[in-house]
Amino acid sequence: MITMVTTTIFLGLVFIAMGFITLKSPWMIKSWRYASEEKRKNIDIKGLQELCCKSMVCGGLGLILVGIVNHFIEGNWSLYAMIMIVFAMTGYMVARTRRYDKNKQSKKEKTILAAVLAITLFIVVGAFAIGKTETKIHITDNGLDISGMYGETIALTEIDTAYMCNLNELPKIEMRTNGYADGSVLKGYFRLTDWGKCKLFVHDAKAPVIVIHYADKHLIINLYDTEATKNLYNELQNF
Repeated sequence: MITMVTTTIFLGLVFIAMGFITLKSPWMIKSWRYASEEKRKNIDIKGLQELCCKSMVCGGLGLILVGIVNHFIEGNWSLYAMIMIVFAMTGYMVARTRRYDKNKQSKKEKTILAAVLAITLFIVVGAFAIGKTETKIHITDNGLDISGMYGETIALTEIDTAYMCNLNELPKIEMRTNGYADGSVLKGYFRLTDWGKCKLFVHDAKAPVIVIHYADKHLIINLYDTEATKNLYNELQNF
């Protein structure tokens, strides 16, 4: 499976590679690439290249370290650490850039930069908040109702089998195809060995899950509260 560990280490390697590429090619730096010849005279491009390289290499090494530690110590902390490293690296580069670029930033440029950072932060935090929010799953007259992103309603008459087990007893999760994953929470579409594409609403990967087979599809669910998961399973058994 493409896990949080794999993603973090890969991102770290990308940052390191980008750092060394920037050190060799000033055209990677936007303020230099689009600057006029007059403005370039006010830019210490070598210093700016070194700043970007050191920042991205340090950020990349930090991400790789997080990935390695997360391999041995699982938990949601790795996602927080990854976000903090990326924003610390970006903030440091932005703050130190003025030392090497003496051109005065226009009000428009400052506004655009602030807007980009704010929007990026909003998207990252928003995606994380949505991913961590418990999906509402309950049984209604219409069937098994799953609300929110990737939600659907499954008629109880369509369900072929439903049983409880641990996630590690099921076919191996090979990769996420469209969804959210941070180690303990898995939401959306994932590809499992032998089963192919499956839909998961797993809020705790170490807790028991309900496996539902219906209409040649596979659904794997549980809630943050194990007792709530068991109660949902018992409700299913009564229909």
